[in-house]
Amino acid sequence: MHLQDIDLRKVYRIWKSNLGPFQGFFRSTPFVSLQTYDNFMLKEENTCQCNKNVLDIVVENCSKNNFFIVDLSIDEILNLAFILNNEYSIKPILNVNLLFHPFGIIGTKENINKLINNGLNLKEVSTEKFVMLIPYDRYNDDFKIDDLKDKLNNQYGINDDDLPNTDMLKILGYTKITILTMNKIKDDLQDYINFINEDIEVEVIKVRV
Repeated sequence: MHLQDIDLRKVYRIWKSNLGPFQGFFRSTPFVSLQTYDNFMLKEENTCQCNKNVLDIVVENCSKNNFFIVDLSIDEILNLAFILNNEYSIKPILNVNLLFHPFGIIGTKENINKLINNGLNLKEVSTEKFVMLIPYDRYNDDFKIDDLKDKLNNQYGINDDDLPNTDMLKILGYTKITILTMNKIKDDLQDYINFINEDIEVEVIKVRV
């Protein structure tokens, strides 16, 4: 099966289904960019594993009153999204604004493979439990100019509009936000935490993956 054989609109609709009030945070950018991506053979078998410690933390803490945000690598959140949806009926809000490009600094064929295969195999879930997933590797502060040679700089950061504000969360009945991320919090996510923690309880859980 090749990329050009995939109905990307179908994959997009599957990921977006049943997101309710959080539909606006699901980005079409990855799917639109794949329409012009170089054709290649997709893997038919897709190994879907995630860090058990991360999975346990999300399952134990995610509730209709606690809004959960996970900021880990793209592959990790794609696998986590699939397992949470299919095995725990926790609906993933895939908040990935990545422009896939053959010469892009971020976004690999493996990422594309997981995005498509995991999406095509998602079960339909209707639930009050949601988890928002953002890719930790959306940008890398350690990149140097030489790393950008012959590459498209498709890195990006998140801002206040990319994540739900406290007014929205309170209207929906949330009283707390839990953020699970890597050992070093990205600056853009820290800005969000600083912005919201005066109005709602915020817990940050750091993990090594």
